[in-house]
Amino acid sequence: MNSTTEVTEISGRAGSRSATAPPPEAVIRAAIRRDLAADTFTPQPWRALWFAPLVAIVIGSIVAQLALSPAWPVRIVIALVMGQAMGALGFLAHEALHGSMVQSRRLQTVLGYCGFGPMLVSPALWRVWHNQVHHNRTNMGNSDPDGFGTMARYERMPSTRFVAQLAPGSGHPLSFLFLGYWFAFHGQVVLWLQSRYMRGFEQLNRRRAILDSVVGLLAWGALAFVAGPFVGLFVVAIPFVTANATVMSYISTNHFMRPLAETNNPVENSMSVNTLAVIDAIHFNFSHHVEHHLFPKMSAKHAPRVREWLLENQPDEYLSPAHWIAVRELYRTPRVYLDATTLVDPSDLTRRVSTERIAEFLSA
Repeated sequence: MNSTTEVTEISGRAGSRSATAPPPEAVIRAAIRRDLAADTFTPQPWRALWFAPLVAIVIGSIVAQLALSPAWPVRIVIALVMGQAMGALGFLAHEALHGSMVQSRRLQTVLGYCGFGPMLVSPALWRVWHNQVHHNRTNMGNSDPDGFGTMARYERMPSTRFVAQLAPGSGHPLSFLFLGYWFAFHGQVVLWLQSRYMRGFEQLNRRRAILDSVVGLLAWGALAFVAGPFVGLFVVAIPFVTANATVMSYISTNHFMRPLAETNNPVENSMSVNTLAVIDAIHFNFSHHVEHHLFPKMSAKHAPRVREWLLENQPDEYLSPAHWIAVRELYRTPRVYLDATTLVDPSDLTRRVSTERIAEFLSA
């Protein structure tokens, strides 16, 4: 039996399989591991070296803005480059904290500070929020901290009603600012609100996470004070918004348009996107998100190998539209779940769309 037949047969009878049969995602992972080269899943410590030039770009950009007083068009270019470097550091920190680079937990934490510190997210929070809770409960109703939840939660919780207005697709004016701040903002929502009532955050070192966020905020505040209002726009505001928008342009397409799940099958509950090869290089293959959820500890360097396997063996299930089309569709569809496969606008219940229809459109 080849990989395609094996995965299809077991996935096809997923709803009626016995209690002892493996779930489809386990079969897919086993088939991929069998078919791909063993080095696909080995750590890639050399990728940690990329932190050095990216941190140098960020620091150099700050120094250039403060010391060289370039003309404002040049300031904009420097600010955008700095923001892209910060976003790339976030992608690398994501890899490092999953253990795909180095095995030393202490060194992982240092790299995590380099990538997530500027976004006010503590590595201590990220390990629990992302590595444990999100990856173990991806799109599982109201258990995943990264989603906007169900109508039941919307009706019950004022905080959900507030953030749902900010979400792309809500139609609220503030939703069009979403990409430019959400990663940092959501980190604080998770730290101060969601981690207090959601299951899975029991191991969070809350004091450490709060201290890290406060130190990051003070550092940005001090930089803004030294720079002054005009230069601060180029050395703080534009880079911060650029980094958030870069990261969120991917994260917001990962799961928001996929069905809620009962089992954690990344092919069903996650989505990748396609972008230009040069963008993939700059953003360290972060576009390969289904691949990442299948193998969280795999280096993104080898994610394209998994994509090739999925395209060959799971072409009807694997979803990876063009990046810009995915973002456009995000703003054309609502974010709250009426049921597992129906997204609805809480302010207009007649405005609803099935996740199946979205998938059909994105795969066309």
